[in-house]
Order: sequence, then C-alpha cells, then structure tokens
Amino acid sequence: MRDYFASLGESAHPDSPDPRARAITNFQELLLVSFREFSVISDETILSERKRYRSEIIHSIESFAKRSAIRNLRTFGRFTKEQVGFVYDALYKAMCLVPPPPTSAPPPTLFTTGDGSEEKPETRIELKTFRHLLSEVATWARDEKIVMNGFQQRIDREVAEHEFIDRLFYFWDVGCRGALSFQDIVLGLDGVMFNDLMENIEWFFNLHDKNKDGYLTKDEVLVLSESLLFIFRFEVGDAYLGAVSRFMTNAFEYGDALLPRPEPTQGEDGERASSPPPIESNQPYLNLATFRMVVLADEILESFFETDLRNSFKLVPLPEMELPISSTGLLGDIWSSIATDTNKKMFNMFTDEIGKTIGRHQVIHRPSIGRYTTLEEPKARESLLTPSMRKSASKSSLKSSAAASTSTVSTAVGDAAPRPASSASSLTVNVPSPAQLASAKSALGSVPESGSLSAMPMMKAARDAALMERTPFAIDNAQDGDEDEDDFFDDDEEDDQVLDEVDAFLEAHDSGLTEADKKVAQDLLKAEPVK
Repeated sequence: MRDYFASLGESAHPDSPDPRARAITNFQELLLVSFREFSVISDETILSERKRYRSEIIHSIESFAKRSAIRNLRTFGRFTKEQVGFVYDALYKAMCLVPPPPTSAPPPTLFTTGDGSEEKPETRIELKTFRHLLSEVATWARDEKIVMNGFQQRIDREVAEHEFIDRLFYFWDVGCRGALSFQDIVLGLDGVMFNDLMENIEWFFNLHDKNKDGYLTKDEVLVLSESLLFIFRFEVGDAYLGAVSRFMTNAFEYGDALLPRPEPTQGEDGERASSPPPIESNQPYLNLATFRMVVLADEILESFFETDLRNSFKLVPLPEMELPISSTGLLGDIWSSIATDTNKKMFNMFTDEIGKTIGRHQVIHRPSIGRYTTLEEPKARESLLTPSMRKSASKSSLKSSAAASTSTVSTAVGDAAPRPASSASSLTVNVPSPAQLASAKSALGSVPESGSLSAMPMMKAARDAALMERTPFAIDNAQDGDEDEDDFFDDDEEDDQVLDEVDAFLEAHDSGLTEADKKVAQDLLKAEPVK
C-alpha cells in the first residue's frame, strides 16, 4: 500500500504505444475508479457516519490523551495509577465547564539545548477552573442543596467561593506561575489526603502561615478561624460553631500565656510591673507547637484533623458522558430544542414557585462533614493551662460565695431571721424554739403512741442539707505553703464542734409528747386506725 501511494504520480500504462495512455497517471486512474465505484457516497453520508461513530472516536481520543498525560507525570506521590486517573477525570470535566486560557509557547531564548526543538507547552488551569475542580473533589468546596417542592426532589450543586479556596490554589502553586498543572494538582492532593493527625495540623498551619516564618499572627489566627467556619458552615447544630469559638478563646489565651515575660521592673508608683507588653496584630504570635496544643484541647477539632479533613476529599470515578445522538425528523428537532440546560432551569424555577405558593417548598443544605446529626454539643476538654498561667478567682470571691451558701442554709432551717455568716468556714443553724416544737406536736397528733414525736429527725435533715451545701473545700483554694493545709483541718474541727453542740441541744430539749397529747392520739387511733 505504501509503494502504491508513492507511485501515484507515475504513469499507469508505461508500456503502452499510445502516448495518451502513457500520459494517464495512477492518481487519475484512482480518481476515475472512485467516481465510478463510490458515486453513492455524498457529503450527507459522510456526516451521518461521523455522527454515528463520533462517541467511540472521541472516547478513544480521550483515553489516549489520558494515558499520555498520566504517563508524562514525574511522580504519582502516594496515589495509585487508578486514583491519578480519577484526578484527571475531574480535571478534564472542570476544563470542559470552564476552559482554561489557550496555551502559548514559551518565549524564544538565545541559547537552546539539544537539537533546538522546544517541548510542547503544558496545559494549566487558572483559579476559576480550579474552583470547579475542587468542587468535584472536596465536599466542603461545593454548596449542595436538596430541593423539595411537592413535584420533584433534586440536588442543586453550586461552586463555593471563599478565600480558603483561593489560598489553597496559591499554596499548591509552588512555581508561582498563577496557574496549576496536572502535576501540581496531584502533588497538592497528595499532601493532604494521606496525612495523619499531626501532619494535617501542620499542613493547615502552613496553609495559613503567609510569610512562612513558623508563626501565625493574630490576624492569621482570625483568618484560620474563618476557614474553619467556612468548612463547617452547613453542619447540623452548634457543635462545630462552639468548637471554633473555643478554638479562638484558647488560641488567644494560650498565646498570651506563652509570651515571653519581661524581667520585673520597679514602676513609678512603687509596684512591680510583670505583665507582658502588648503585641501587634501582625507580629509573630502563635507557633506550631501552641497551635497543635489548642487543636488537641478540643475533641471536635481533633476528630476533624484526624479523619474528617482527609475523608472530605473524595476521588470517585466519574460516569462517562454519552454524547447525544443526532435525531432526524420533526420530533428529534423538537426534543433537542426542549431538552436544554436553560429550559431545565426555567422548569425548576417554575416548580419552585408553585411549591412556595402551596407551602411545600423546602431547601436543605447537605453537610460537608456529616458526623453529628443531632443538636447535642460534645463537651470540650479541660484547659491545658496550669492555674498559675491563667487567671483564677481570688480567695475573697470564694469566701463570699461560701458565705452566701451558709446564709442559704441558715434561712432554710426554722422560721427565725437568718444571721449573717461571719466566715466561710463556720456553719450556722437556727434551731426552732420550744413553742414552735409544741405547735408542731399538736398539729401531728395522729402519730401512734409507740412513735414519739421528736425534733431530732428535723434537725438531722437540716444537718444533712447543710452538709450537702457546704462551702468549697480548702483544697480548691489551695496555695503553695503549709498554712492552707492547717486551715483546712481547723475548719473540719470547727464543723465537728458545731455539730456536737447541736446534738447536745437536741438531746437536752427532747421531752417527747405530754400525757394530754398521748390521750388525744389514743382516742384518734380507736376511732380510725392509721393506715
């Protein structure tokens, strides 16, 4: 076949005695055969055959381009060849929706290497295309809304726009070219999808460390908090919102506590100044170790960096788009003009308006993490700061609260006016008068003779209530030294002494029922026994 086409310009009959026959070339003879044998082939036949087989041809071309792109990668990182193929599919879909700018050849150089031939420029995507790519890969990079209007239930997906996505784009652009290549995307995803807890915390820290000095400023801490709020924006309940709030509180608390404190100096008023100097919002403030401590202090944030951040990136095979087959005839033209994206959007808007009118329209945002489905908020962990590093309540405030609780107990027992508590360690109990006890005995005349009425049960209940609402232990307000320990034991001795006095008083005034009261009780028992 190759030899034949190479001889198309030669004579078809070189040995013919007729000079006109010798002038006929192989190409002219081939042209004559084609017109005679394939006259039924027209332009319409060629176009119909192209439309018939174009899906297979395009898929073959795409498969070849995909294999070539994967083969030309320098490294797969920790991905498998199949996973890299999924990344390429997501990239190709984003490029179809938002085509990148045309690639231009690099500028000519004065010095060339090799044979002087330049390599083919690599296709790169810009920020707008990157947003669509990330929306196919990360769950928090898209806004998915479940729409129900009474006629249909559908999922509307929109590409999210936030500074966090832009920051991620420039973070992966290690060459500072303003565009990402296929290799840059594979390496960027590799840097986050296979990390453990500590590596993800460091990755998130470096993502927000703008000048790469190993410290976050106060402004960068706020930006990092906004990034977390963006990721958690559609989660159920207030658990993640509370986690970010606690993160900000702990970050500034730990950052202030770990700042280098100056040497104590003598002030003008004679007091020693030991507070750290104020720090500007753009000065180094929070290092990686402190940031790691803040994250690990919260259960939700630890779970997010350990599993949720890695699982939010999903590489799934995209279904192959079947190209529409051209339908001929009137019905095919009508259907092709109706089944368009614009008409589908108009139909969805029409059904949504009807759903709003009849009160059936409902929109639910699908959460990107989806770990918590109830409104319960997990409890935060205890603070990692020592008592000397954080501000605690003073001893006077503790004593005032203890005195308030003592006054409450004093008011609850008896009808007498409460006496003010003199100290936090004393326990004051007001004992009813003998007249009040006598009135109580007469009111409870239905008690059998065998069970004599006494003030002892009432006072025991009062004593138990006082013990339940006792003042805070001295160990809660402990300080360095032995004095607090001695005060603690002294308080216990005073409490025991007060309780002994109460018991002695009760035994001295426990006279029981009088003869008249016993007679009244016996008459009542004879009339109607106590059940």
